[in-house]
Amino acid sequence: MFPLTHQPLKHLAYVEWFTPFSSMPDSRHGMYKISCFLRSRERVASIIPVSNIARSIHLLPKFGPVAPRHWTSNTILEECNTFFC
Repeated sequence: MFPLTHQPLKHLAYVEWFTPFSSMPDSRHGMYKISCFLRSRERVASIIPVSNIARSIHLLPKFGPVAPRHWTSNTILEECNTFFC
């Protein structure tokens, strides 16, 4: 599929993008709020070389007064749109 002069990258990652960090952390807990980056109400994602990843990030879902019972560690990224980090 590729010419011999251009070899494809071997290690790729699927990345869903988030909004930039808010300018100031939340005064209650010192964490920054981010949301899923949307274009035309669809999440924006890319496939990038693994070598472009600088670091991982921990996301804490932004719960309302009560955490929805149907949220699980397997579905939280699809179920929740706003997180703290």
